[in-house]
This record gives sequence, C-alpha cells and structure tokens, in this order.
Amino acid sequence: MKRIFDLTLNDIENTSAKDLKEMIKSSEGRTIMAEIITSYTPYIKGVSNIEMAAGFGADMITLNVFDLENPFIFGIDDAELDLFNGFESYLAGVSEVIKKNREDSKYINKVRKLAGRFLGVNLEPVPRGGNYKKGLQLNEENLETVKKYGFNYIMITGNPNTGVNYDTIKEGIVLAKKILSDDVLVIAGKMHGAGAGNIESKEMLLDFVKLGADIVLFPAPGTVPGFDTNTVKAMTDAVHKEGALAMSTIGTSQEGASRNVIENFGIMSKMAGVDIQHIGDCGSFGMALPENIMTLSVAVRGIRHTYKRMALSINR
Repeated sequence: MKRIFDLTLNDIENTSAKDLKEMIKSSEGRTIMAEIITSYTPYIKGVSNIEMAAGFGADMITLNVFDLENPFIFGIDDAELDLFNGFESYLAGVSEVIKKNREDSKYINKVRKLAGRFLGVNLEPVPRGGNYKKGLQLNEENLETVKKYGFNYIMITGNPNTGVNYDTIKEGIVLAKKILSDDVLVIAGKMHGAGAGNIESKEMLLDFVKLGADIVLFPAPGTVPGFDTNTVKAMTDAVHKEGALAMSTIGTSQEGASRNVIENFGIMSKMAGVDIQHIGDCGSFGMALPENIMTLSVAVRGIRHTYKRMALSINR
C-alpha cells in the first residue's frame, strides 16, 4: 500500500475510506491536512486556495464554510464571471453556477481532479434552536449531499460562536455514521474553545471513538493553553489503543505565525505520535500562509517527500 504523499490523482480517485485510513496509518505521522475557507476570494487571483494548498504540500484539504445548500468555491466557480460587466450581472452568474452545482453529482469530483487531493468538508453540529446557516450544519440533508458529492471525509467540529460542544459532537457522530456508514471517514473533535469550552479529557475523546469516529482531533501542543506534548501524547495513545487515528490541529490563527513556530508545532506533534497534522484557514485570507503549509510538511517529512507531494499536484 502506498503512503499518502506518494499518491497520484488516479490513486486518490480509486481509494476507499477504509484504504485511506490505512494509508494515513502507514505514513507514520507524515500526513498533512490544510483547511480552506471556500467563501473567501483566493489568496492569489487566478488560483483557488484549494489548488494553492495542494501546490504547497497538503495531502488532504478540508473545505470550511462551504454551504452545501449553495455550493460555490471562489477561485474555481467564478472563473468565467466578470465583475467588470456589473455587479448585478455577476450576482446573477453566481446564482446560475450555484444552481448548476446543486444538480451536478460530480461537482466535488471535478474539484478533486483539479487539486489532485483528498477532499473533506466541515460540518457543524450546532445546538438545536441555534441561529446558524443551514447549509453549514450537520444534518440529514447535508450528509446526504456529502454522500452524493463523494467527499472523502467529513470533519465534525465547531467554528467560533457556533455553540458546538461535547454532546452535540456525539450526536453528530451517530447521525453521520447512520447516513454515511463506512463510505466516508468521520473526523471529530474540537481544535479550540469556539465559545463553548475545549474538549480536554481522554474520556471525551474515547466516547467519540466508541460512537464511530475514525479519527479524533485535538489541539496541537502549544496552540491552546495547557496543551503540551505530554497532554497530546496521552490523548493520542488513548485513541490509538481503541483503533482510531489521531489528528493534531493548528486552529488558533497561529497558522500565520513564523516558520519557526510552525516547525515546533510539527515536531512536538510528531513526538506525541499523531497520524495527521492539520493547519488551519486563518493565516491570512482563508488559508494558512502557503509557505507555512510547506514548512509544516518539511518539518514532518523532509524536503524529499515534500517536493514529491508538491510536484504530484500535476494530474496524472
């Protein structure tokens, strides 16, 4: 079985959720996930943030604030739209693209072909009665859309001010496994407080595994007060013992910190034994600083595998 940073687009298109989990495990802590806010215009005009993250070494790319009721990715879906024709014309064009994307079951597959990477989406298990956009919530309709589009994984977590907590994540895992079964990997946890407290105990994480989470996420050492290497190692060991994988996250805007800071996160997380290292979407404009994605990759797996991963952005 190939390691995740050796995969071509053809490999990625023919990888099941079960095999993806095994590939991550066999890559020995050298898997990089980048998160992207799809509702922001691109960091560099003419290149989507998804393509940018792929080009700088990410293996997995998570779409954040991706409205499953109104699917639209800036930098990709607006390529043929021109603001110089007038704002009303531009908005009408956006509406037409959204309508087309809703009906196109191959929409995300086309994006995956463009990026040459595994694609996932954030879903928010917000408390009942919360005022949060429906297309971003973890609910039955959105999970059915995830299945229709063929996402490789979902991430059940909480953006700031959503109220997502331990109990709503547990409910979300149960619903996700019911609808997605084993066809889509389920990643669950919190990378910061998000207005409703951190998830800081091994017992909480093990509850997620027992309910069906394939991968459990928690803050990388140094990103949230109190999370040091020993804390993250204890969490990782507990999750591994129950057969799940572990992911450390940089979700506190430190994805825009210096390269030295990013290198330290990478080495500390690797010492803790995590399987995936995530870098968040708020380094600058809807993604980490591109050079920090590369820096994290180099810290975790060196120049040889990083350059290979970057070069394999080219579809083949």
